[in-house]
Amino acid sequence: MSGAFRLLVVSNIDLKTNTPITKPSAFLKSSFRGFVLNVNNDYRYMKTGYYVSLHAEVLGDAVVPTTENAADAYRPPILLTRAAKNGTPTMPFIVTDSVKQIMAEFAFPVVVFAVNPFSFNGFQMAKNRTALYRVVKSLSMNYRYAVCAQPLQGELLSVKCFFGECAFEAINVKAVAKKVYETFNIPVCKLYLQCFDGKAYLCGLQPLKLDELQSSDVNLLSKIVSRFAGKGWFD
Repeated sequence: MSGAFRLLVVSNIDLKTNTPITKPSAFLKSSFRGFVLNVNNDYRYMKTGYYVSLHAEVLGDAVVPTTENAADAYRPPILLTRAAKNGTPTMPFIVTDSVKQIMAEFAFPVVVFAVNPFSFNGFQMAKNRTALYRVVKSLSMNYRYAVCAQPLQGELLSVKCFFGECAFEAINVKAVAKKVYETFNIPVCKLYLQCFDGKAYLCGLQPLKLDELQSSDVNLLSKIVSRFAGKGWFD
């Protein structure tokens, strides 16, 4: 990249990097022009990480992640559709507000994700009809919005991902994490995968809570950010 390139790392995480870190609150008051690397634990709509990317876009900056990718990644149907198009193994799903349709499509147990941007409850599992009614009512906000239902066919695994890198060594989890990052460019997230028949399948993406970050995670994240800051984003 040219010497005139300006990179600003905006993060709410206490990183130890070879480049200065700007807090989101300071960036949201700035008029920085350049490339913004938004390293946040949560990019959901109406969360600070989302507004950092939005502010960068309003200023005309290039930013990772974009607000489009941030919005899409937290919507399970869009996440799975875009990921599948990019070659990521994904779970089958339906989008509906009907418990009867879910039972007609899938046998129990099932896993149900919220789709609407206002629910921060993530997902729930149901092993029978009564539980499914309760889960759908909760995640759809009393049937006001649709939900995303998937069959639960194997072990449900959660992995922390930092720029597509994760520490989980088994089967194809690393490959899935890399593919998801290639598709959405979400620097920090938690992926949910189902593992069965010797393979991992993407089924959801959620924010990583700050209290879930261990010192080893912060060290890895700092190392990755330093590498990008020193060599340029696409090196």
